[in-house]
Amino acid sequence: MKKKVLLCCLLAAVLAGAFWGYRYTLGAQVIGTITGSEWQSLSIGEERYERDDQAPVHGTDKDRFLGIATSGSTRFRIYSIQGTDEYLYCRWDWEGWIYRRVK
Repeated sequence: MKKKVLLCCLLAAVLAGAFWGYRYTLGAQVIGTITGSEWQSLSIGEERYERDDQAPVHGTDKDRFLGIATSGSTRFRIYSIQGTDEYLYCRWDWEGWIYRRVK
């Protein structure tokens, strides 16, 4: 009886982890697109962002996961930056860039 309960709890934990992982990877909502030969422009709804290699913020300042931006079949994870709404952090595999809102 104890083995069945332990097995059920373990199975529930694995399924919850799989759902959480799917929600923040393949199943995440697509919120924008990235364009340009060097992925220099990010569009999210009506807002437009440009890549800023001299930004005063860094990828380690990332805050909340916002969703996915696409460029063809390539998917980028978009994060907010702590303490500002002018910048976003965009990550693809191991690389990441800061984008600044264009006014």
